[in-house]
Amino acid sequence: MYVGQRLKRKEDLKFLTGEGKYVDDLAFPGTLDIFILRSNVSHARLTKIDVRDALNFPGVEGVITGLNFKLDNRPRNFPMAKDEILYTGQPLAVIIAKDRYTAADAAELIQVDYEELPSVLDPETSLKNEIRAIEDKDNVGYKKVYSAGDPENAIKDSDVVIDEKIEISRVYPGAMEPRGILSVYQQGSLTVYASTQSPHYMRKFLLSVLGDKVNDIRVIQADTGGAFGSKLFPYAEDFITAYASIVTKRPVKWIATRSEDMKSTYHGRGQIHHVKAGAKKDGSITAIIDDLILDMGAASHSTYLADIAATMLPAAYKIANVKVNVYGVYTNKTPLDQYRGAGRPEATFVIERIMDILSDEVKMDPIDFRKKNLVTSLPYKNPLGINFESGDFISLLQKSEHVYREFERKAEELRMKGIRAGVGLSFYVEENNFGPWESASVRVRGDGKILVVIGAAPHGQGDGTAVAQIVADELGVPIEDVDVIWGDTAIIGEAFGTYGSRSLTLAGNAALLASRKVKERAKKLAAQFLKSDVQELEYTNGKVVNPKTGKQISLKEIASKVTENLGGPWVYKEEPRLESTAYFGMDDLTHPYGSHVALVAVDETGKPKVLDYYAVDDIGKVVNPLLAEGQVRGGVIQGWGESVMEEMVYDENGNLITGSFAEYGIPTSMETFNIKWDFVEVGMSSAPLPAKGIGEGATIGTPPAVVRALERAVGKRITSIPVKMDNIY
Repeated sequence: MYVGQRLKRKEDLKFLTGEGKYVDDLAFPGTLDIFILRSNVSHARLTKIDVRDALNFPGVEGVITGLNFKLDNRPRNFPMAKDEILYTGQPLAVIIAKDRYTAADAAELIQVDYEELPSVLDPETSLKNEIRAIEDKDNVGYKKVYSAGDPENAIKDSDVVIDEKIEISRVYPGAMEPRGILSVYQQGSLTVYASTQSPHYMRKFLLSVLGDKVNDIRVIQADTGGAFGSKLFPYAEDFITAYASIVTKRPVKWIATRSEDMKSTYHGRGQIHHVKAGAKKDGSITAIIDDLILDMGAASHSTYLADIAATMLPAAYKIANVKVNVYGVYTNKTPLDQYRGAGRPEATFVIERIMDILSDEVKMDPIDFRKKNLVTSLPYKNPLGINFESGDFISLLQKSEHVYREFERKAEELRMKGIRAGVGLSFYVEENNFGPWESASVRVRGDGKILVVIGAAPHGQGDGTAVAQIVADELGVPIEDVDVIWGDTAIIGEAFGTYGSRSLTLAGNAALLASRKVKERAKKLAAQFLKSDVQELEYTNGKVVNPKTGKQISLKEIASKVTENLGGPWVYKEEPRLESTAYFGMDDLTHPYGSHVALVAVDETGKPKVLDYYAVDDIGKVVNPLLAEGQVRGGVIQGWGESVMEEMVYDENGNLITGSFAEYGIPTSMETFNIKWDFVEVGMSSAPLPAKGIGEGATIGTPPAVVRALERAVGKRITSIPVKMDNIY
């Protein structure tokens, strides 16, 4: 059995040997490059763009201005500013030239006339609607109320009430490879090579506005150097590059510089929560009321993040009285969208801050306080309608409690030596496997090797290895004989991609079901070759066997017989097909859960350091613990960065101050620390292979554990991230 084994990734060799092919590694004869002239003001009325000198610059093939397409939840000035500049970094003009350096030089010749308008940068200021941020729209672009029970009266009846403002700053997803796209025009169609999480979705949104200009669009995912959610949804540069390719009838490439990527890639997080919460003296939580303000930036495609945060706010706790007032507000900043966790880290940070602060107020041990309120029987539907399908919350919390107590003993020893040390624990439950479904095709080739095509689009997660483990087990073949490919809209019908910790559960189960269909095909063909009744045959260990006669034939032999006899007749009744496609979806999301414990010290300058770290998860069936552990380790470090280092900061004029890695703090190998990961397999999903997702859990569980540890170390209440050194000095 391969499922359950800690196997190294099959797909790494080409990267380790420098043979990966990212978008910027791809070249076609006659390729043109584009440079995008971007706004250096955050809000203005655009009156004129003079491109005449740029058009006359040697090597320039064309200049595009004022390109607008109608797309849901995007402003009128999309993908380029035409009459109003909405944020610093918004595209104003596109120079198409023989190379990117020529294009950049020509951009300096473009004259832009504009009249500055007042900028709205603070979400709470935007909520007042005194100055319009975007195209004279109401600043409150989204409003919704989630409510259950009678929270107002429950708050009044509480023995203890807290009232806190909890802030979660904007962050930059920081993929190793900045975004890029190459669009190749050929015979009326486009082939687009992209750094993307979903080739099929990219094809769909490009066709939605360019379908009347081309016959078809094929999208191929180049090797993609990370994404964390930031390379899923439509970007201005995707449309601009494809359009430039159409109008020039040439291959056109755009590759972001790092600073350009930081200005234009959708930022993550960006929420403010004004929270009231109450509890009884015995530690029972009575109610939560939350005014949630989402800093949408200059577009409204991020509203679902607030919906997720609102509905997941009660988390794993029995809280009957809840009200969340959601406000999505426009600001003159880069638009907001998903980043690893997408709404669940925000909800978890808020509820875990509430749990710790309330436990302090009622003078109760934080773990005992959690136990008092934890859901103890699953399945359970939370008051806002989220169904937690399986698991054992209390047992997992008890598992992490043992580590917490040991860390507390270590912290006390350090405090006795004069070192400011603290321990924090978080408990999280999340939702993942966002649907609706995923596809996979399993093909047995003539040499007996297996080709698996999945609709998911991995970009570093190791799903190619995990899916190979699943298929190898199901077909009873060596894993070395299984190849998994993905990322091309021409090789599988429809698909959705990789996001929301969904790939293994949905694509993996689609591959499992396709493999089972292939086994049935193999039995039908074997019945012909062995002259047996198909009902008598069994498929086992890569062979079809007739227990009555003892006759058998391997899958490899079946594949060979299907493809032999070139030029001869096919004398069998059964069609010579050894391939099948399956689609798999679930009728609800899955809800893995876990707990994190951090031991942290703070030196005399206010610099924090993690001394030890523990995480435990229940993600259902763990297909490859090595891959899962890698996801956790990376996620913990990202969560640490978000907790104490990372923040997209704008000045009062809307200029991005943290616009390069010189100003924006991001964890390096020097900031990493010891992480111990453990797992249990209790809460299984309802899928044939009962896995849940692990890709985002660690970024959800880390910030509240780290912040609580820092709070305990310095003796100050902390309600915002990142935690600044001068706040814990």
